[in-house]
Amino acid sequence: MKYLLLLFCLWMLSAALAAPAPLEPLRIAEQFVAPAGWPLMKDYLCCEVAGQAKDQTLGQQIPRPLRRTCQLVRQDSAMAVVAVELRDSATRRDFYLHFRREAGGWKLGAIRNLAMTHLGPPMVALLAAMPPAEVADYDRKHPDASHAFTVGNLRLWTSADAEIAAHFRKNRADFRKVLRLVQAGQYFATDTVAAAREQAANADPAVNALLHKLFLSRVTRRETDCTSCLEFVIGGKVSSTVGLLYQPDAAQLPAMSPDHLIVLKPLGDGWYLYKTT
Repeated sequence: MKYLLLLFCLWMLSAALAAPAPLEPLRIAEQFVAPAGWPLMKDYLCCEVAGQAKDQTLGQQIPRPLRRTCQLVRQDSAMAVVAVELRDSATRRDFYLHFRREAGGWKLGAIRNLAMTHLGPPMVALLAAMPPAEVADYDRKHPDASHAFTVGNLRLWTSADAEIAAHFRKNRADFRKVLRLVQAGQYFATDTVAAAREQAANADPAVNALLHKLFLSRVTRRETDCTSCLEFVIGGKVSSTVGLLYQPDAAQLPAMSPDHLIVLKPLGDGWYLYKTT
């Protein structure tokens, strides 16, 4: 009997030693984006990432000189999102790591970023190179989206999260002003058709003027599947968009997921930076 008990204890010990140590999402993210390799990587991956990261971590696949910063955006009992900023002296890029909690602990399941932003810089360069006469002609042909607005909007669309957050902080008074105008106009009352109320809100001269001043393309309620939120869209392509969302009640915020709302970063006072895919 003592011999069987000893064997059982040894078996339990070997199983415990073989099992990976439980790590929190932020720690897994830091290991996964570090320049050095991570021998235990596969123990903390699942879903699509398990098939993508066969031999190397994300950190091994990107240029070594890049600085990597990880920020926990949200974590509850079932899911977590960690934002990763990659930065050098000239550029910044943002990725979002989506985790799910399984029986064995936290696993990294998906990696997302805002799609098609590479289209922005060539368009900005082309517009910025226009001589004054061509700019004036552009403005005549595009009365609803001037040259200055288009350049500012494209730059903001392709900016890093930190730069969009700085734009919000710098213009916080105007963001509050356009929010009050939309709320006072009751454009998104529940007794009107969604498309009609969105069109009316964006056609309001005072609202439209502030949207253009802030380099925002429109105000809507259809980007994040949140019927109680107001979304001030910067831009994007197809369904991959970025903007600012307002919802003062955190309990009503939409859930993040790798399939649609890939990140929702708090900016303060009920404002959030959001991205969809």
